[in-house]
Amino acid sequence: MLSDMGAEVIKIETAEGETMRTRPPVRDDCSTVFGGYNVGKKSVVLDLKSPEGIQAIKKLVAKVDVLVENFRPGVMRRLKLDHASLRQLNPKLIYCSISGYGQTRASAELRPTPR
Repeated sequence: MLSDMGAEVIKIETAEGETMRTRPPVRDDCSTVFGGYNVGKKSVVLDLKSPEGIQAIKKLVAKVDVLVENFRPGVMRRLKLDHASLRQLNPKLIYCSISGYGQTRASAELRPTPR
């Protein structure tokens, strides 16, 4: 929706890509669901386990208005990419964390059973 309104939306992915890319129905080697969810976004491949990947994120954060992350609670803090750390690079940054079970309650530690 944000890209439809003119925002530049950059999605960070691992080299393996998001699993949604292969969900049926697939047309021309791309999931139509993935296409619908990600239309208008730019994809960038970064390894957030590498110092180079972390540096690339920090360079982006210095220039962006909004960051949306959906890792498990604590991952961004461990990577030193949490709100407090990134606000030092960009005081106007709007930081949004999305999680299925919350960020701080006991239920935040719940993980779905693998299928």
